[in-house]
Amino acid sequence: MKSKTRYWGSVQFYKHLILSIVALLILVPSSGFFVMLSRHWKLKQTYRLAMEEHTFYIEQLEERLSTAESQQEETNAKMVLTSKGAVVMQGENETPSQTAEQTLTIPFAVDLCSWQYILVNDWNPLSRSFQPDLADTRHGKQVDRRIKSSLERMMDDAREEGLDLRICSAYRDYEKQASLVQNSIEELLEAGNNYEEAYWQTRRRLALVGTSEHHTGLAVDLVGVTHQTLDDEQADTPEAKWLAEHAHKYGFILRYPKEKEELTGIEFESWHYRYVGEQAAAFIKENQLCLEEFIALAEQ
Repeated sequence: MKSKTRYWGSVQFYKHLILSIVALLILVPSSGFFVMLSRHWKLKQTYRLAMEEHTFYIEQLEERLSTAESQQEETNAKMVLTSKGAVVMQGENETPSQTAEQTLTIPFAVDLCSWQYILVNDWNPLSRSFQPDLADTRHGKQVDRRIKSSLERMMDDAREEGLDLRICSAYRDYEKQASLVQNSIEELLEAGNNYEEAYWQTRRRLALVGTSEHHTGLAVDLVGVTHQTLDDEQADTPEAKWLAEHAHKYGFILRYPKEKEELTGIEFESWHYRYVGEQAAAFIKENQLCLEEFIALAEQ
């Protein structure tokens, strides 16, 4: 009668064990490599699509800008600004006297070539050659040198009232803006959105490269130290309420107010403030305008 050969602890057992370990050492890294390769390819495709969309968008923008000058006289003849700051079209039944009563008048001289009135939005991209004169300010940020004292004076006055304002974003170069846009698209894709959804969600909350006010050094995102998230709740913080009430005294306006999204191209942001000078800021606040409306009024 043959005795049974013990497998556990035998040479054959150790041979199989070693082979299994070697196989795992090969398969596990290989699997990880292929996962990383797949993710890299997906991100590369996403980036390519984003760049194609951006290029197409810029081409359309340039086409609109090339025809803007020829259309300016016709537009100015048809558009007036009501006392509430809304752009309306003159109807056939309106008389000149009725229109004159509705039109606002800026009570001070406005030189639209002046640096504080530079308009940057989806329809007015900023040239890549634009170079602001920057100065270091608080919290490791940079702003246009000419607004630094007004900004810091506003923050100091807020602190005297017990409010600790933080600059969470100020000047951004093209590369930084491109990175923010791309990261937002990738995060939304990973959350289960398709590319179109991710792109347009990003567009609603971030300006594309070249169309962000942060390129100018004239815009800052301001929050309170106790709530630094840029969300809907930010508007209810004491700091946001103080800024909404007092920022114009220092030459700053709430750049993207409610119910102006169609004119600004950006959703309401309670934290984004833009320097325009004290006179303009007071007029804009008093008449509930956005910068686009103020510029349109000044052009007339």
